[in-house]
Amino acid sequence: MKQRANYGIDAPGVVRTLAVFGSLLALMASIGLVWPRPNPVPTSLSVGIAYAAVFFVFGAAAMVWSSLVGKKRVCDRLVAALSLSTNERVLDAGCGRGLALIGCAKKITTGKAVGIDLWSAQDLSNNKPEATRANAVAEGVADRVEIETGDITRLPFPDASFDAVISMTVLHNVPSRDGRDKALRELVRVLRPGGRMAIFDIRHTSHYANVLRCAGMEVRGLGYDFLWLHLCRALLARKPEP
Repeated sequence: MKQRANYGIDAPGVVRTLAVFGSLLALMASIGLVWPRPNPVPTSLSVGIAYAAVFFVFGAAAMVWSSLVGKKRVCDRLVAALSLSTNERVLDAGCGRGLALIGCAKKITTGKAVGIDLWSAQDLSNNKPEATRANAVAEGVADRVEIETGDITRLPFPDASFDAVISMTVLHNVPSRDGRDKALRELVRVLRPGGRMAIFDIRHTSHYANVLRCAGMEVRGLGYDFLWLHLCRALLARKPEP
C-alpha cells in the first residue's frame, strides 16, 4: 500500500488540553444532570458546565480542522500566488513536515524546494526531518526537495539565492519582536531581485508588512482566514529589480 503524506497537527498540546478539559466537563455535566433526586448539584450549574464542555470540544475540533483542512486550502492559495516557474529555487522558512515545501516542489521540475526548520514538536506534532522526507517521498517530489536544520533568524544561505520564499504560521513562534524583524530581513536578504515572498501567520502580520516595506519590498494582502481560533492573514511581497 502506498504511504500517504501526513502533515501533522499544529499546537498538539493545545488541542490535547482542549479535548481533555472538554471531555471532563462533559462527564461532570452528565453526572450532574442524571444524578437521582435530590441532587446536591443545582441543574443550572450542570447546564453551565455542559455549555463550557461544548466550548472546549468545539475549540479542539476547530484546531484539528484548521490543521487538516483549512491550512491546506491556504497553502494552495499561497503557492498559486507565487506563480512559480519550473526551474526556480524556493525556500520554505519553517517548513515543518513539508506542506508548503511539497506544494512548491510540485510546481517545479528542474528547480529545487529547500526547507529549513528547528523541528519543534511543541508547534507541530511529530515535527522532524524524517517525517518531512517521508512526506516528500509519498508525494513523489523527493528529488526536488532539500531539507536543512537551522534558525530563520540566521539563514545559512547566500544573498539572493532564492527566486521565491514561503513561510506559514512560523514567524509568530520567534519569541521577540526584534527576532521576528531579524527573520524577515533574512528572508528579504536571501531573495533575489524580482523574487516573491508569501507569508501567512496568526498575528503580527501588519507589523510584518511594515518591516518588509522598510526593507524595500512591495507588499499586498492576500486576505484573511479564521484558523486555530485566530484571525489569520496572508501577505504577498515582491523584491523590486535594481
